[in-house]
Amino acid sequence: MDDGEGAWAPVVGDSDARVTDTQALEEIALYGEVVIAASASDGPLTTEELDRVLGVEAPVD
Repeated sequence: MDDGEGAWAPVVGDSDARVTDTQALEEIALYGEVVIAASASDGPLTTEELDRVLGVEAPVD
């Protein structure tokens, strides 16, 4: 955004840009775990491997 003097100013100004949304932070952490598991795998993760990484339990029959 142009500040009127020909210089670009940040859109959010001096606000604190750190993430404070707990749910977003948890999703980022889960995504990181999936990326780590996928990079350590020789091929695509199976559904079972993905569930294990995400901490999902198998449905009870």
